[in-house]
Amino acid sequence: MADTLRGKLTEAGNAISETAQKVGNRVSEKAEQAKNWVSEKAHQAQNRAEEAEQKAENEAEEVREDAKAKSDDCGCS
Repeated sequence: MADTLRGKLTEAGNAISETAQKVGNRVSEKAEQAKNWVSEKAHQAQNRAEEAEQKAENEAEEVREDAKAKSDDCGCS
């Protein structure tokens, strides 16, 4: 412990500085976690969109094939 007022103020300043550094590190860690979470959710959304697109393309292809089969089987010529 410091015996003088100046020493006590220096110690208090150092304690505040250390605490601020710890808080800054904690905020940085949480920001990194938030960034990773957002990135993960964005990838999930992209995957769902690609799956929906593929499903729609497959259904459209089935409809085209069904329409072609029906037009070939109608006996109209």
